[in-house]
Amino acid sequence: MSIRPDLFCAAAYTALFLAAVVQSRRYSWLLAAVFCWLLAGSAGAWLLPGFLSPFSVFFLYMPQVYIAPACLLFLLLYGRSTAGGAYCETAVRPLPVLFASSCVAMALSHALVLFLAWQAWPTGLAPRLLPALGGLSLLHPAYWLSMQILLMAVSALHGKFNGQPGSAFSIHRIQAGLLLALVAQAAYIATVIFPRLTL
Repeated sequence: MSIRPDLFCAAAYTALFLAAVVQSRRYSWLLAAVFCWLLAGSAGAWLLPGFLSPFSVFFLYMPQVYIAPACLLFLLLYGRSTAGGAYCETAVRPLPVLFASSCVAMALSHALVLFLAWQAWPTGLAPRLLPALGGLSLLHPAYWLSMQILLMAVSALHGKFNGQPGSAFSIHRIQAGLLLALVAQAAYIATVIFPRLTL
């Protein structure tokens, strides 16, 4: 029996999140993500009874949807501003901070682009872009996993060059991640608008 690559990437992303939770020992972070998952699953079961449930494959494809709000909550609850206010300390190991801040940056960038496309509906390219961007945001765990690992690496280098501890994050680092994610989405949009250029 072969494993579908997208489900494998979704499982790998969830495993990375669980590793970050274990390292942080902030299990309320995990509980928040589970709550978001059950909430989304219950909403799906209410909208399409008999077709959707929290354990449906559809919901297993998008762990980032449940994890991103929990990551924002983690940063808000456990981040403590330093005396200079240049960055926030979390008193945990680097992996949880890198994961949470990069996940928030990814989620914000996708929410921004989806909102702009929705605002333009139904004019221009919005009818083509909105479904494509929605699919990229929700149903492509391989993209989300690889892009977030890239953002984590960039964020770690950014903090090292600025002399910040590994357990720290800053608005500037999240903004840098957001911009990189916007660039990735712009490249994806270009392939949707001009598919012949990718041939």
